[in-house]
Amino acid sequence: MMSTTTFAAFNRTAGLPTILIGEVRGYGETELIPKYFDDFRDELATALRQSKKINVDVSRVMSTSAQPSDEDKLFSLLHKDAIAHSPLYRREYANAEMIRYGDMIMGGGDPKKGKQYYQNDEITKQRSKLAGKPYDLTFTAVNEVKKLGQKYGADYILFVNLRDADVWRKTGGIFGTGTTEELRGKKIQVELEYYLINTRTGKVFEGQNAEKKTSLTTNVLIGKYGNNFKVQDMVNYVLEDQAKKVAAGVLGKAIKAIGGN
Repeated sequence: MMSTTTFAAFNRTAGLPTILIGEVRGYGETELIPKYFDDFRDELATALRQSKKINVDVSRVMSTSAQPSDEDKLFSLLHKDAIAHSPLYRREYANAEMIRYGDMIMGGGDPKKGKQYYQNDEITKQRSKLAGKPYDLTFTAVNEVKKLGQKYGADYILFVNLRDADVWRKTGGIFGTGTTEELRGKKIQVELEYYLINTRTGKVFEGQNAEKKTSLTTNVLIGKYGNNFKVQDMVNYVLEDQAKKVAAGVLGKAIKAIGGN
């Protein structure tokens, strides 16, 4: 049996690498309620731990105050940097905060140049050919990642951009805030990207998950929540399923792609 050591307020199994969950947030067009992010982070941490292949650190919790801490801002910046440099980043699907950052960083401080970079069809075509391959953050971001890795004793930092999670009518109307128990003819849609960063090298691997489920999952939901399950139960079910898929991707191709420490 492997021994455990205490670090950063949680027990770690010696000999296993450690992932720090840095931020679960949405930088897409759809503004999601904070509960989605918290629930997904918890489900993801559980799925990773259950593998018994890695230590998971969730000690870094975003500040709930109106004013984010300096470290909150830093993790947000690193998350946005990973998104901005992704070969699959599409400016038109991002929120205003992400667009501002991406334009500024990829334009070398000139947002107009950054906008032109992302809207250049030939550049977009060339970038998309790099999908699935490790890529780099900006130089300053790499240095910050290394410092955070040392501070938290983490081999990797994981970010999740939960861009969309909602239940839609067949007509396309948003239904995610409803409480109806009648789900016939509706579907749930979840879209996310995850970014695993090696804290020693700063190399990033991006994985993408998209899920659309119809009310064919009704029997599964009845078994899990009973006959009176609600829209939120359907959302929770799909988020839990997505967390397991992200964990599998992280432990499989992501770590393999960016290497160990």
